[in-house]
Amino acid sequence: MILEQESQLLAQIKEGQLWPVYLLYGEEQYLKELYSQKLQEKAVGDAFPELNLHQFDGTRLDMEQVAAAAEALPFLAQQRCVVISPFPYNSLSVRDKELFDQLLRSPAPTTVLILLVNDPDFLPKKNQKAKKLIAQVDKVGVVLELNRRSEGDMVKFLQKKAKDQGCAISKELCRYLLERCESDMLTLSNEMEKLCAFAAAGEITREQIDRVTVKAVSARIYDLAKAILARRGEQAMTILQELLYLRYQPTVILSALSGAYLDLYIAKSALEAGKGQAEIAQNFEYRGRDFVIRNSLRDSRNYSMATLRASIACLADTDLRIKSSRADSSILLEQAVTRLLLLAEEK
Repeated sequence: MILEQESQLLAQIKEGQLWPVYLLYGEEQYLKELYSQKLQEKAVGDAFPELNLHQFDGTRLDMEQVAAAAEALPFLAQQRCVVISPFPYNSLSVRDKELFDQLLRSPAPTTVLILLVNDPDFLPKKNQKAKKLIAQVDKVGVVLELNRRSEGDMVKFLQKKAKDQGCAISKELCRYLLERCESDMLTLSNEMEKLCAFAAAGEITREQIDRVTVKAVSARIYDLAKAILARRGEQAMTILQELLYLRYQPTVILSALSGAYLDLYIAKSALEAGKGQAEIAQNFEYRGRDFVIRNSLRDSRNYSMATLRASIACLADTDLRIKSSRADSSILLEQAVTRLLLLAEEK
C-alpha cells in the first residue's frame, strides 16, 4: 500500500492496525524518525521493549540477525518491532539480498519491520533498485514518502514547538527563521529549542534569533551572491574567506552559489514571461522554500538577463576547471568570484 498523505499513516497508528512492513523515505529526516518512533510505540508499547524492540544500524548490518529477530515470536506481547536505519537498499550483498527478499515474501504476522531510507538518491523514477524495493513493500506493507512541508505548514510547526515550551513567535519571525536556517525540520526543531531556552518563556524576538541561531551555509552563500551582484567586492571576498575558513569545500560553495544564481535566473525568466510566484512553485521544486521564490523575484529585478546568463556560464566553467585540473580549487573559486564581480559591473 502506497500512502499519499501523512494523515493516512497517523490513522493506521491510531487504530492500531499495523502492517508487517513499513518503508519510510524522502527528504525530511525529522518526519521519518517521528513516524518510526510512533510505530515503535504502537507496536511494542510497554510490553518488554528491551526484548521486543530490535534496532539495527544499517551501516554495519547483519541480515542474519535481522531475519532471526523478525521471525522470532514476541515475548509476552502481541507484536515485536524491528527497525533498520538507514536501510542500505543499494549495497546489500547477494546473500543479504536473498535473506531480505525471503523476509518480504512471507513477513512474520507478529512483527512490524520498519525500514528508514536516508539516501537522497532513493528516487523510484530514476533508480531501479528503489523502484523494486517500493514494489516489494507495496505488496505486503506500507510505503510513505516524507518530503519537505510547505512554508505554511513549517510556520505552524515552529509556532507549535515554541508554544509547547512556553514561548511565542510571530509568523513573520518564523519565516525569517526559515530563511536563516536550514529548512529541514530536525535543524529547525533544535534551533527552536535553543531559542526557547534563551527566551525563557517569553516572546521570541528577531534579535534573539540573530544572536542564538546558526545561519545556514545556503543563506550565507545567498548573501555572497547578493554582495557580488551589488558590486560589494570587499564584502563578497570576506564572506568567501569565512566559508573557506570554516572548511566548507570549494565544490560545495560553488554548487550553492550556482543554485543562488539559478534561482535568480528562473525568477527573471518568469518576470519577463509575465509569470509570478505561483507559476514558479508549480514548475520547480521549491516546496518548503517559498521564501526563495519571493526573494529571487524581488532581487532579480535589479539585474539584467545578460548578466545572469554570463554569470551562470562563468560558474559552469569554474565547475569544469575544478573537476578537470590539478589547480587549487580554493584559488579557482576566488578567481570565479572576481570574474562574477567584473560581470556585475557590466550590468
